[in-house]
This record gives sequence, structure tokens and C-alpha cells, in this order.
Amino acid sequence: PCGGILELREAIARHLKDFHGLHVSPEQIIIGAGTEYLYGILIQLLGFDKKYAIEDPGYHKIAKIYNSHNVDCDYIAMDDSGIRISELEEKNIDVIHISPSHQFPTGITMPIGRRYELLGWASKVPSRYIIEDDYDSEFRYHGKPIPAMQGLDDGENVIYMGTFISILLQKHWPPPSVSAIWCCRNIW
Repeated sequence: PCGGILELREAIARHLKDFHGLHVSPEQIIIGAGTEYLYGILIQLLGFDKKYAIEDPGYHKIAKIYNSHNVDCDYIAMDDSGIRISELEEKNIDVIHISPSHQFPTGITMPIGRRYELLGWASKVPSRYIIEDDYDSEFRYHGKPIPAMQGLDDGENVIYMGTFISILLQKHWPPPSVSAIWCCRNIW
């Protein structure tokens, strides 16, 4: 089925509400076999004409994925609180790809103030988006994950992506060959 099995998407929607405070419907969830596949879908939905950006330093495989889809991709420098919002404006970025809860490789957690600044940046122009890559929030020894930016967003400018692979890794080794990944946003 398109987007994934309905029962699985319903279970993911409940999980996202209970553990991340996100209010999403199963229709907003797309399940795919890996992040590269889902990033490709996002590029198709958001547009090849957008200017994308990633954190610097960051997970450079993401830039390779964007470049393989022939989209303009730039790097945004970071400070102790995360990406520098002023650079987004200076470089005319349309879509920023971030990991605010546990930035790779620095481990920075973006403070709430910077999160609201970033949401403000996105809300200034209707065609701006934030891809919130929450790649490892499920991997916790205790307590609930840090609340997602998508839950703070009133303008529907945040696309939340996550994976269950870290949960699977806790119970199974070697890891399974396919991971379940979700994406939440009304963009289609």
C-alpha cells in the first residue's frame, strides 16, 4: 500500500503522540525502506528548484543524497546552540535539514530559544521547510525523548523524520536489512 500498511501507520501515530507529543494522522505518515529513499520522496514533493542546506559539521551522506538528486545544497555553520539562523537568510535557503535533538557529530541539543528562532525563520516564507531528522531519539536508557520541533510548529513548516532502527538494534544483532522510517507533514 502507498505510504505503508494502515495499521502500522496508526500504531506509529499513537507512538509519536505518546512519546514525542506529536499530533499526526496515519495519512501524514510515509513508511519507507531507508532514509535515502525517503529523502528522494521529500525532494520530489518539495521541489527540485529549492535550495537545500545541512548542518556543518554534519552527516555528509545527506549532502551526497541531495547532490545525487541534482538539487542545490549548501552547508550552514554551527555555534554552541546549533545552526546559525543568519546564514540561512544570507544564503537564501528554502529547506534546512537538521538534527536538533542530538546533532551529529557534535552531540549538541538545540536549545528551545534557537528552535523558536528557526521556526520563526521558516514561518516568514510559506515555501520554507525544516526537515527535523530525529535519527536516534528512540535510543534511550530512561525517560521520554526530547520534544520534537514539529510539535512546536504552528505553521506546518516542519517535516519530522525518524527511525525505529535503534530500537531494533537493542534487541537484534546483526541489524535487520530494512528499517521503518516515518515522515510527518501535510505536503501532498
